[in-house]
Amino acid sequence: MSEQVSQIIVPVDGSPTAAAAARHASLLARLLDVPLQLLHVMPLNAAELCDIPANRQAEADHDRAVRLEIAEEAFTKAREAIDPELMPAPEEVVLEDNTFIRHPERAIIAHVRSQPACLLVLGARHLSEVGKFVQGSVSNEVVHRARCPVTIVHDDASMLEASGIGRVLLPVDGSAHANQAAGLAGDLARSAKVPVELVFCQPGGQARVLEDGEESQAERVFRLGREALGEIPEGIEEVLLHEERFAEAIVSRARHHLAERPMLIMGRRGLGKWRESLLGSVSHRVIDLAPCPVTVVV
Repeated sequence: MSEQVSQIIVPVDGSPTAAAAARHASLLARLLDVPLQLLHVMPLNAAELCDIPANRQAEADHDRAVRLEIAEEAFTKAREAIDPELMPAPEEVVLEDNTFIRHPERAIIAHVRSQPACLLVLGARHLSEVGKFVQGSVSNEVVHRARCPVTIVHDDASMLEASGIGRVLLPVDGSAHANQAAGLAGDLARSAKVPVELVFCQPGGQARVLEDGEESQAERVFRLGREALGEIPEGIEEVLLHEERFAEAIVSRARHHLAERPMLIMGRRGLGKWRESLLGSVSHRVIDLAPCPVTVVV
């Protein structure tokens, strides 16, 4: 079992993207040896609210019965997508409100904050209705405020791609945030029996002359990354990139290994010079452009 994660939570809505996210979530649950929870947010729209007279209980309303049918259909499609050998069977949770849930993403945040040591798996298109993924509320409200690791599974991910991990890509910079991500990366790599690639982006330019025996910045970053990872039987590779466009450089590495079904795991704050981190454009670009699942770790 992972030291950082004790439960996987995946919101589902019956869409193909949510099914792929559920499939990947079941993979992570199996690899980390933790239970899986399927989560459905059941919002009511304003028209439905007007249809509930003051003297009638919302529980008896026909619209709610229809919503429950939709929730059951979402759970059914998710169950069909997950690993059939996953044990224990996933828990199914419906989030609803006596009025209506105006912002599903905020309800999800509140729920995951109430669950200790969880990892949230999201389909990128799954929540796109509440805002554009990169610039809207989903990115800001969920990725930045969940206070737990968040894995993004892109809308074009196939069931095959969501069902396996062939390599873990870990951008590093020597920061505590990157080292925290390395802990989860090590857990997954050991369980999946796959190698880890450490990626350090260092802008070009004249390097400082080192004293005898002094480590270079890259040597220090890679050493700290290895220490945080722990032993990886399948091997650890080090890739030093001299690039100015950091997000694009990382995405390029993911595309290079696309046939191996890579997974990107990155710290929520850090990746060296990118101090804007996941509050800025670099992480948004990585999440938006990466051709594989991306996990951000607090």
